[in-house]
Amino acid sequence: MIEIAANYWENLIGVLVAFALLALTIERSLYQIFDSKFWRVIEEKLDEQAGGDYLDLKPWISVAISVTIAFRLQVDFIAVVLGRKHGDFLSMVLTGLFLAGGSTGIYKFLKRARKIKDAAATAAIK
Repeated sequence: MIEIAANYWENLIGVLVAFALLALTIERSLYQIFDSKFWRVIEEKLDEQAGGDYLDLKPWISVAISVTIAFRLQVDFIAVVLGRKHGDFLSMVLTGLFLAGGSTGIYKFLKRARKIKDAAATAAIK
């Protein structure tokens, strides 16, 4: 049982590092596009046609690119953490959605992972 727990935390740390690198790479790459004058013109045209600031394509583009990257690179964080085989459709989509969260996703994930680790340590002491 201890070996399984150690392997779990080892996998989780590897996933966190890979996630941080991929999410930040995607986020910073998309920033270059979304911060351009060309993109601002596109947004203005979309807002003009939609009659307000209702049509925000940035999150949808980020999700599409992140899910595509998860499938193209066969990245399946859920399978790695759980020690399962790669390639499950749903877990790869979830991995892509997770990647689309970018640095905010990293922060929230690390915060929750810390709470889980602290709870596990507290339970082990009792």
